[in-house]
Amino acid sequence: MDNIMWKMIENGSYVGTSFIDACFSPVALPYTIIMIILLIGLCYAAWKAPRWVRPIGRLAMALLAFQLIAGYTLLVDCYQRAGGPQERWTNLYLAQGMKPVICVAIIGVIIYLISLFISIAHKPRI
Repeated sequence: MDNIMWKMIENGSYVGTSFIDACFSPVALPYTIIMIILLIGLCYAAWKAPRWVRPIGRLAMALLAFQLIAGYTLLVDCYQRAGGPQERWTNLYLAQGMKPVICVAIIGVIIYLISLFISIAHKPRI
């Protein structure tokens, strides 16, 4: 399996400056789709099945951790293919590689926070 991030660097196609461009870049697109599905499931669970709200939030955090590890693995692989410290590895490559990973992580944290707020709102009153 080829490294998507390395292909983007070779072709000179960089992630745009906006948050949306970073979330829908080829590197982050699968994880963004999964997070959107989790957000839709969270909204449905808040309406129909309140007991599933907290597990969906925890699933978002688990996928976030996996996505961070996978994204940084791609970044390190790009660094290794470029030749490591002997070659000229600019901060632009690091920033362009980290931006999609961080943007999807922000979405995952927001989903987790929403699940916490919903679960707090569903708690019985004393």
